[in-house]
Amino acid sequence: MAKHNLLKKTKYKKVLVCILYHNNEINLFKLIKKISLKKQHRILIVVDGKIIINNRKKILQHNNKIKFIYSLKKKTVAFNRNLAMNYAKKKFDLVLFLDSDVIPDKKIINSHVQFHNEYKDIPLIGGSVIPSFFKNRYNLWEILDGCLSWFTSIDTNHNKLIHNPYHLPTCNLSIKKNFFFNNKITFDSKLKTGEDVDLCNKVRNKNGKLMLIKNAKVLHQDRTNFKSFINHHTNWGRHQFYTIYKKKYSKLIGNNFFNFLFLIIYPFVMPIINLISTFFTVFPWVKFKFRFILLIPAVYTVHLIKGLFTYLEFLKK
Repeated sequence: MAKHNLLKKTKYKKVLVCILYHNNEINLFKLIKKISLKKQHRILIVVDGKIIINNRKKILQHNNKIKFIYSLKKKTVAFNRNLAMNYAKKKFDLVLFLDSDVIPDKKIINSHVQFHNEYKDIPLIGGSVIPSFFKNRYNLWEILDGCLSWFTSIDTNHNKLIHNPYHLPTCNLSIKKNFFFNNKITFDSKLKTGEDVDLCNKVRNKNGKLMLIKNAKVLHQDRTNFKSFINHHTNWGRHQFYTIYKKKYSKLIGNNFFNFLFLIIYPFVMPIINLISTFFTVFPWVKFKFRFILLIPAVYTVHLIKGLFTYLEFLKK
């Protein structure tokens, strides 16, 4: 009872906005200008060790509440997110992750803070992600990339809980710091991609809930050519081996038995699994606008390719 009363009295004010910066072709200043900070808000930019920030001086002149820290070369995104969480541990209440290739609403921080205070028992809150094909409608790869990436975070006019098998992407995600550390949660630094899915699974395993909120949009610049598109989704397929299969089932049935079953059974059930994945991907878009049903053949094809790379990742190990 005392713990519940303490939770009710807690007021989340101190926010660390964390931006991972790994590509100096992205205009970081354009993103910074869109973020409106209050007195107790700060921005942390975690820079890939090999990147030079061309307009660093201009950024600091625009906003003196910014801190740059440099990660080591060849570290994963998950490793850099852990750097941000550890930086926030003693000074902040909430950590809001934004990707460097998004343009956020001006009041995005206020919306995240508002709903963390309104829903104190929900540790993970995400905002909507608007794919860039909403503005550039005639690029096939951009349309597919947006639909395959942001089906869990389609723009909403109300708050809603996010249930399995859906997750919240880390390009627009805020975390209650105390829940993260009290439950000894970390981002899995071994994962090259898929750290957001893994985080959501860990939060649910600790009886935490996920919520998608209104009035906290970002516009995400999606991939516009075949090479970048296919590289992203084959890597996605590789991380699925860990986030969907190995982490869960190898613990349940033992690693050796899991490996044997995956080797023998997965190639035969893969088409069915990927048909189900296609349904869960396209269904939210069809609810949004029925014409997205036309994407089913293309989305199923991409899921089959991802499934193939899931199996290749298993064979590699």
